[in-house]
Amino acid sequence: MLKYYEDYALNKTLHIPVTYTVSEEEIISMAEKWDPQPFHIDREAAKNSIFGGLVASSAHIIPIFIWLGQQEGIKTAAVSALGFEQMKPLLPIRPGDVLSYKYECTDKRLSKSRPGVGIVKCEGRMYNQQGEMVFTGTVASLVTMRTETGEG
Repeated sequence: MLKYYEDYALNKTLHIPVTYTVSEEEIISMAEKWDPQPFHIDREAAKNSIFGGLVASSAHIIPIFIWLGQQEGIKTAAVSALGFEQMKPLLPIRPGDVLSYKYECTDKRLSKSRPGVGIVKCEGRMYNQQGEMVFTGTVASLVTMRTETGEG
């Protein structure tokens, strides 16, 4: 089953049924390669930072955000991502945090230059196990239509 352009309902919040647990090892290994700040890679230095312990790098958080957004259980008839906007870390993500994801379609329109596809913008929100929003961002995608008129 595929989720087409027509299947996106505006302003309806959907909860992704999958969670992601962030491990300390993953935080450190990801940051060692992509963002080697002491509060991402060194337990002792992180204790003395403003975070009071290890936290995930934004370079680590964004792929988790994208991955969770694709775990709806229905494959999207996506052609391509068009952009990521307003990516905002709101709270630190720590080892052991269990992340969940909700999103809503905030805008959609037919493509003017490509027949048979539409542009869908969705705002994603990632939460920790306490229900606190830890990250948010908007993703624009080019999505195949079920019919070229966008009906059905």
